[in-house]
Amino acid sequence: MRLLLQLPLEIATAFFFAASIGVGSGVVAISYTHRLSDGFRMAVVAFVIAAAGFGYAIWRNYRPRPTRALPGMRTASAVGPR
Repeated sequence: MRLLLQLPLEIATAFFFAASIGVGSGVVAISYTHRLSDGFRMAVVAFVIAAAGFGYAIWRNYRPRPTRALPGMRTASAVGPR
């Protein structure tokens, strides 16, 4: 239940962070080239790249992981010192 409440909040936060990165890069592109179309294009590209990066980070954090590396095999922490 906690995951169902926490995950949408993190997705929304990542969306707003990606949007702010896109707007910032668009403003920089407009101030550098003095063309609105270049700034819009740069804002969209930066938003897509930032959203993909944040989406990958969220996926890595919440993906299902196996409890053991290989079934039937003992891990190094279970063996202990020799």
